[in-house]
Amino acid sequence: MDNDIEAGRAAAIGELRAALAEIESGAGLARFVGGHGIQSRVFEFEWDEPALGIRFRLPCGRLLSDEESQKEDDAEIGAAIRMAILLLSTAGRPGAAARIEAACDDRGPTYAVYAEGGEIEDSGADWGPLVRRLETVLGGETDAVSVIWP
Repeated sequence: MDNDIEAGRAAAIGELRAALAEIESGAGLARFVGGHGIQSRVFEFEWDEPALGIRFRLPCGRLLSDEESQKEDDAEIGAAIRMAILLLSTAGRPGAAARIEAACDDRGPTYAVYAEGGEIEDSGADWGPLVRRLETVLGGETDAVSVIWP
């Protein structure tokens, strides 16, 4: 089962990297997009396994919004994608938490870090402490993803 989870993580990371390239190109996001209409489309990414739970749902491609709002949406989606990649890259590694849950929607980000016994070690609405924790797990790896929340 661990090999299946690792393979799933690798596949998800590949898809997320492709989505990040789409959004950074300015051409618009095609992957992980749900909803319909010109104002109700959303970036959606969910992942659930014993070590990790991710639930992201952010507005995207709102054609009636001004250009600045559209850029802000893209920046938030880009940060969420980077966070998902970072979470998937560190889940299950030595030194990682027993379980991490991260969520993000139009109200902002949240996270909770759980110990082996199920008690919460850390939680909050600012991903900064979570990023620092994950960077510690990655150590000096050069392919680590930098997460910048707008």
